[in-house]
Amino acid sequence: MFDFLIRDALIIDGTGAPGYRGDLAVSEGRIAAVSDKLNGEAKRMIDAQGHIVCPGFIDAHGHSDFTLFINHRGESKIRQGITTEVTGNCGFTAGPFSDDHKEDLDYYLANTILLTEEQRASWNWKTHDEFLRYSARDGLSFNLAPLVGHGMIHVAVMGFEDRMPTVAELDRMKSMLKTELDAGLFGLSMAFQYEPGNYVSIEEVLELCAVVQSYERIYSIHMRNESSQLLECVRHAIEIAERSGCRVEVSHLKASNRANWGKAREAMALIAAARDRGVDIAFDVYPYIAGGSGLIDLMPPWVKKDGPKAMCELLADDSVRERVLADMRTGLPGWDSMLSNVDWDDRVQIATLLTEGNQRYQGMTIKEIAKERGTTSYEAVVNLIIEEAAFVKCIFFMMDEDELIDIMKHPLAVFGTDGRACATYGELSKGAIHPRYYGTYPRIMGHYVRDRGIMPIEEAILKSTSAVARRFRIDERGEIKEGYFADLVMFSYDEIAETNTFERPHSYPKGIDLVMVNGEIVVEGGEHTDALPGLILRKE
Repeated sequence: MFDFLIRDALIIDGTGAPGYRGDLAVSEGRIAAVSDKLNGEAKRMIDAQGHIVCPGFIDAHGHSDFTLFINHRGESKIRQGITTEVTGNCGFTAGPFSDDHKEDLDYYLANTILLTEEQRASWNWKTHDEFLRYSARDGLSFNLAPLVGHGMIHVAVMGFEDRMPTVAELDRMKSMLKTELDAGLFGLSMAFQYEPGNYVSIEEVLELCAVVQSYERIYSIHMRNESSQLLECVRHAIEIAERSGCRVEVSHLKASNRANWGKAREAMALIAAARDRGVDIAFDVYPYIAGGSGLIDLMPPWVKKDGPKAMCELLADDSVRERVLADMRTGLPGWDSMLSNVDWDDRVQIATLLTEGNQRYQGMTIKEIAKERGTTSYEAVVNLIIEEAAFVKCIFFMMDEDELIDIMKHPLAVFGTDGRACATYGELSKGAIHPRYYGTYPRIMGHYVRDRGIMPIEEAILKSTSAVARRFRIDERGEIKEGYFADLVMFSYDEIAETNTFERPHSYPKGIDLVMVNGEIVVEGGEHTDALPGLILRKE
């Protein structure tokens, strides 16, 4: 007897093959049988008439490790059909920590998570694996395929010092990395855009990539520059892949700021040419023209090179503050930022702030905040940085939609959210967060595939499932295939859609009627069932 028998579904199996009408059986957490017609008894029959059944979506680039420890139900992710998420991206993870650089590590995390003073006092995970085990202590709604962040490893060993590591320091970094990979983590992530990544030498990177390659894991890169120097940074990523032999994943490929629109197409041509000569490099993308990061991105490089804490201390000096404001207005050679846009202040929206007194600014643009405060937009940025100790998350509107669609359609592209799990209630309902946290896959399947026809639904599901599983080597997931884990999504093609917006981001999508993880139903009829069968996946 089967546990579940799903009847009369339009089965799209995740391989890119055309969908077909059929039945699907689940037993003991796995897909037991798939056929155009199955006979047999089941503990429960599910009528899928009028619905697509496909593999659960695998988020190629997520950050839910920074919210699941608060609410392990992961509602905004599971309700959009995500059954596995690659976490630990952009160099940011909860560990490893070291006591000798704890304060530096606290402030390093300021660009990705707003920790309270109480949380910061107790945040001391010796390894990222230790933190993951803590986050999954009461179960999870979906599976995690975690990476470990280079930034955490580097800062844990040498803080924000702008120099080459000593042999002993590099050996310590390698030892930390090996500890995480021995625990089964899927690879290493890197952010060249943020301190310390933006001054780390390629020699350090190659030494760590040699470790990653020896384990046959993956190395993901948030590039140093996604605008005027995009092509140089893509060549840098290709060089790392070529010299190290690592599988390299370029994170959230884009061309930011109007002057650079069109460069992503050139970047994809460079990546495709590298693939043709045997370099194992590819990329992921999210389906929005806005990205998310920290307000600290708008600060000149020289003032933040020693980390957020040192930057805030420097800004207490009026002469430093005036120099920062002058550089923000006029720019600096080699510094490319959102400030180069004429209307930059109208295209930066505050997402989350730490202090109670500034909560009213969430959802407002820098231009609106400056007007309310009676200051220039540059002064508004610096004031918020000081008041919030640099703990400010923002949304930056900066991409061209036609180019975004070209990136999505490229054969090497896979899809991800670049977001974290949130909820419409409790602590995770706060802030004017990016709508991709709730709406990425409904937006792809509904807006871009059904409404705009940018690609067949089978291709979109391929880029959301088996292509991601192959890229990150997530075994026995991503396809509807006998013996594979029963991670499944059932949705209405006519109804699937995001319901949230940038103005009202906390809203679950519609049209997704059932989500199954490891053979257990987690979402049914648009509601969470309280089942928590998700696992921390690990490599052998």
